[in-house]
Amino acid sequence: MNNEEYSNDSLAIILLCSNLAINFNVDSVKPFTTVEWSKFAKIVLNSSIKRPANLFNLSKEEIERELLISAKDSERIVQLLSKAGQLSFELNELRNLGIKIATRADKSYPAILKKRLKEKCPPVIYYCGDINILNNRLIGVVGSRNIDSDGLNFTQRIGEKIVSENYSLVSGGAKGVDSVAQDAVLKNNGKVVAFIADSMISKIKKKEIREAITKGNLLLMSAINPKSGFTVYGAMDRNKYIYGLSKLTIVVASDYNKGGTWAGATENLKNSWVPLLVRSEDNVPKGNLELIKLGGNVFNCNSFKSSFEKFLKGEINANEEYYEEDLFSLINSLDNKKEQNVSYDNINIDKVCEKDDVTKTHDVYSLILNDIKEVLNDELSLDEFSKKLNINKK
Repeated sequence: MNNEEYSNDSLAIILLCSNLAINFNVDSVKPFTTVEWSKFAKIVLNSSIKRPANLFNLSKEEIERELLISAKDSERIVQLLSKAGQLSFELNELRNLGIKIATRADKSYPAILKKRLKEKCPPVIYYCGDINILNNRLIGVVGSRNIDSDGLNFTQRIGEKIVSENYSLVSGGAKGVDSVAQDAVLKNNGKVVAFIADSMISKIKKKEIREAITKGNLLLMSAINPKSGFTVYGAMDRNKYIYGLSKLTIVVASDYNKGGTWAGATENLKNSWVPLLVRSEDNVPKGNLELIKLGGNVFNCNSFKSSFEKFLKGEINANEEYYEEDLFSLINSLDNKKEQNVSYDNINIDKVCEKDDVTKTHDVYSLILNDIKEVLNDELSLDEFSKKLNINKK
């Protein structure tokens, strides 16, 4: 399959991990979930196939043999990849609407998401607008759809503070807290990333949304088919992406022990992705008080006098070298080494990373042998060894 806008690796990922080309009235095959892709990508990388683009040239039997998977799984892969013709049509339709796609194989994919969420980050992201807004310093704002007047005023003040301190907003684009924060930032000529959980196509039909996108102030993003409507599952997943993209996130209003805001905030506290600020005023929901007990930082009227910088500590540098738990850790790592003019013994990095020659295979073990030797200078347990190299114990 050939599409000038996307690499063959990206096209393979879109076919395998999205339902863009699937006709649900006829097809019974289902695309890979995020978890399934993370597992499958490791299998491909550690096989002679190496890259998803190489799957296009293989029969069902060859895929089964090379990947050591079942006939049923190889048949699923072949069926998904066979939708290439329909995918071309769908991509063209999205392109006409101004919607593009970034896969984990693309440099346009937000590196910070891969850094923080690892195997939990979506293999395919749809977007409409200026993707360079992701390079801005982003503050996340989340909260309930139902918001009282106090919460409304508080959210508006946060939006104004975000712009005044030269940050941009990342939120969910939903009714309530999300839309109030978004409107406040856009009204003050700030930039917004809205990671939505409903139909992107329906969203961009709204006049105010189109104008903000055209002006370069709004970037819509989604991990679901742009034609799909709202789902609770999509909304729950969307919350972690907001935390993944932000430098810190503010909870304006949360139910206790239920709902997407609570789930996202507690997941962030568990994983320590970013600092969590929680609105603390009279008559805030019980969820707010419980999140503070769990480790959230108090954010009240007095907090507006302080800079957001006060709460930023231990930030993650998305440009630091790291081992991603997906198919492209090797490629990205080598690209970084090449830019730093660092070479591995006996490895031709230009050749390994050559984009047009995806049929050649290379021994992954030889690339990390020196690192393993260095680690083994110390006596380590299995847990210590796997943690030090950031690899699966198996």
